[in-house]
Amino acid sequence: MTILTAENPMPQPNVAPIRVVVADDQPLMLRALAELIERAPQMEVVGRASHGVEALEQVQATEPDVVLTDLDMPERNGVELIEDLQAYPAIKTLALTTFSSTDWVIAALQAGASGYLVKDAAPDEIVDAIRQVLTNTMVVSPAVVKLLSQHVINQRGGAANPPPGGVPQLNDREQAVVELLAMGMSNREIADELFLSEGSVKLQLRNACQKLHVRDRVQLLVRAVEWGIASPRLGKGRQHLAGRF
Repeated sequence: MTILTAENPMPQPNVAPIRVVVADDQPLMLRALAELIERAPQMEVVGRASHGVEALEQVQATEPDVVLTDLDMPERNGVELIEDLQAYPAIKTLALTTFSSTDWVIAALQAGASGYLVKDAAPDEIVDAIRQVLTNTMVVSPAVVKLLSQHVINQRGGAANPPPGGVPQLNDREQAVVELLAMGMSNREIADELFLSEGSVKLQLRNACQKLHVRDRVQLLVRAVEWGIASPRLGKGRQHLAGRF
């Protein structure tokens, strides 16, 4: 019989690391991102590229799990690269850029990006985003959430634009989760804010997506703002949501 002690612990399962290709035309940024990922537990950089064509070659050679790409690159930009990578449905793409203009954001998401972060994101936010996209979670920076929401508001002229049959009713918990989503919070932050498990948050988001007839959290955000279900604002929400459920 084997006795488990501090010197003889339970064997840990052999978990394969997350394989990442990083693409950025700025050498210092490329190096910094690669070093950040290499330092993260259970992650490894399997390819580095300075433009979209090189990144696609790296993808074909290494078959990564995630591609972290800048958007403004020569010889095929990041949006074009993301479009190319739709031929590899198992690979998740995460846009990371200094550009948070509506044109770039919408183009990247329409091309099929699994997430969109700005380069001033905290290092742990970038690492966490890589992990999240592998669970089919759409990840966007709070600044991008605000930009998308404001774009929807500008498009509708400031007034809510409900569907002809009326706005579907969310229950109190679904409503609270959607409102915090509009504040730019991640699933983990929403869970902490509402004292729920992340699994419960995912369930509420999934239910809200079904009721509003959308596919993912980004479409849910846009639809909720468009229909006046939630308003974009950044910041904590516990006081605002106190006593709701």
